[in-house]
Amino acid sequence: MADQLLAETRFDPADSLVEQLIQGMDIHLDYFVANRNAVLAANRVLAGDPVIQTVMTNELDALRTRLLAVLPLADESAREAVSGVLKSWLVFVQVLCVDWLTHEACTRTQLRDVCIGAVLGALRPLLAEDPVLDWRPQESGAVAHDLPHHKA
Repeated sequence: MADQLLAETRFDPADSLVEQLIQGMDIHLDYFVANRNAVLAANRVLAGDPVIQTVMTNELDALRTRLLAVLPLADESAREAVSGVLKSWLVFVQVLCVDWLTHEACTRTQLRDVCIGAVLGALRPLLAEDPVLDWRPQESGAVAHDLPHHKA
């Protein structure tokens, strides 16, 4: 499972950071939707299993390493800070996606854009180039009262 996702997620420095994030999120979301029960089991029921935990940690570390390799860092001293931001963001994405698979409180595109917006905002002060200039969320203007399951 993790190996398949890592193989399908390719980071190409010729693409913008935003294009790479969109492609990576789309691949992961496609997989999560297609394998909903297995993803939920791995992240909820089996999350305490040391083998499952190691697989998930290794996948997140591999994704972080690959992202770190293609980011336009402001300078080499920013590498450790960016690595920490990426690690935190990947856990954020994991938790948010599991919640979304359970409740689907927003659209898939909104979920993807929330995840991408979170990492772009967090990385912005640490990168040599402003990645936000390349990006506009696809479903802008959505507000909480437009989302299913919202209680006013």
